[in-house]
Amino acid sequence: MAVLGYTLAELGIIAACFTCNVALVNSVKFIQYTLHYPYPLLISAMHMIFSWLACGVYVKFNVPALREYTFSRYMKEVFPVAAMASASIGCGNMALKYIFPSFHELLQQTSPAAQVLVCVLIYHQHYNLPTYLSMIPICGGAIMCSGGEVNFNIIGVTFSIGAVLTRALKNTMQAHLMTVSFTTIELLFALAPANLFFFMTASVISEGPIEPAVNLVKAPTVLLAVVGSSILACSYNLLAFKMLQVLSPIGAMVVHTLKTPATLLVSWMLFGNQVGILQIVGFIIITAGVYYYKHFGKEITEDDYQSVEKEAKQELEEFDIEDNNAEVDSVSSDEDGEEETGKE
Repeated sequence: MAVLGYTLAELGIIAACFTCNVALVNSVKFIQYTLHYPYPLLISAMHMIFSWLACGVYVKFNVPALREYTFSRYMKEVFPVAAMASASIGCGNMALKYIFPSFHELLQQTSPAAQVLVCVLIYHQHYNLPTYLSMIPICGGAIMCSGGEVNFNIIGVTFSIGAVLTRALKNTMQAHLMTVSFTTIELLFALAPANLFFFMTASVISEGPIEPAVNLVKAPTVLLAVVGSSILACSYNLLAFKMLQVLSPIGAMVVHTLKTPATLLVSWMLFGNQVGILQIVGFIIITAGVYYYKHFGKEITEDDYQSVEKEAKQELEEFDIEDNNAEVDSVSSDEDGEEETGKE
């Protein structure tokens, strides 16, 4: 059984990932605004510590594929993914310090276009025309949404767009690692220490080496909220890896745009953020673009090129056969005409 082209298993993964992401985004916002703990980078570091411990317990701190990685190979293949993942999460959390979750999520609607851009310019992949055309309403709708935002802040917007671009790079590299080396849990276990390095370094530099930790220990409510947020982060990362594996990088980004209505609703309920008509119209345009991509967009693979070449070759051979038959018929007609003339 399938719904809109997705199997029930895929829909389950998408729904779970969707729910965890919405809850995670708003948990970070809740910790920063409601509990007055303005240290998003340390929060992200706590997310990575919990993810590493949770995945480590599950795999018994033993990943056979990871033993095959030398330090230089780890730095070359895994560390860059961690850099992009850390930049994406860090930019997202920093964006939430300046803008509401609803606006942040609306800006994330440009993710499919960014993913296509990365795949084409950096990884030299190719897509059919409908794929590129579908990016116009998706990006146009996102621009309309940002234009109607009453809490616009250039710093928050910059961080949010940075999260889009770094996520596109991360997704493509992660998909490759899950194809050749790791399962989803093993990949999170392998990435968490490198992610922690980036977050702790950034936290010490920008938030201070002592104050964030002291304030965290002094406030049990904040500590409990951070633990809850860390559980959500671990769950979301695992589900996002699985969705990436099942749907492909661009497919995952397209699905990513569909969680906007829930984010708008939750942000309105928790933070009182206003939702304007322009934002609603923008989301409708985005949805139309996503629908068009889902039904008509596709990647042009090497097999497609070979199929086209094969069809062209067959058509050429058929044309040659028809041409040869026509020449034979013409020669036969000429010979018949000469015989009739000879008889006369």
